[in-house]
Amino acid sequence: MRGTVEDLSAALAAGDPDGGGLAGATIDSTVLAGTRVLGGEAAGLRLRDILIDQGVLAGVVIDGGGGTRIQITGGRVSGTVWIRGEFHDLVLDQVRADGVTLRSCRLHRARFTGCDLSGLDLTGTRLDHVRFEGCNLNGAVFTGVTITAAAFHGCRFDGAVGVAGLAGAEVDADSVMTLVGPMAAALAISVV
Repeated sequence: MRGTVEDLSAALAAGDPDGGGLAGATIDSTVLAGTRVLGGEAAGLRLRDILIDQGVLAGVVIDGGGGTRIQITGGRVSGTVWIRGEFHDLVLDQVRADGVTLRSCRLHRARFTGCDLSGLDLTGTRLDHVRFEGCNLNGAVFTGVTITAAAFHGCRFDGAVGVAGLAGAEVDADSVMTLVGPMAAALAISVV
């Protein structure tokens, strides 16, 4: 499957007498291997029991909706924007997800392993039992993040902003060393 969100929406609308396409749709129990979706917008999309293997979902903008039991392995989701979504049991493993925005989302039981999350925007997001392992979080935005339970192990935070949003997180010693610069900048401390 290749195309934009609008292409997928048109394909769904063709088989949908109401012509709704992806707006408010639920995609359920699906394996997507090598899928390429570049660009487009959708509102209220819900994903349930989805496995994406070596897919490319780049430049997609989604408002509302969310997902349950989603696993993405390999591939990339660069530049994807999901606003006001709610996710349960989300797993990203070895995914290039640079420039991803998850603003005002809720992440429950999520795990990111070996991912490039540089430039990740978590502004206003709630993290509840979320784990980041071996991830590049350089330039990430943590402004207004609420942490119920979150752990960061083997991660890099160079150039991160809004690091006060990490209050209450578990951060291993190696990762905290890369937080020194962003924390100093947040406190207007000059490091010489």
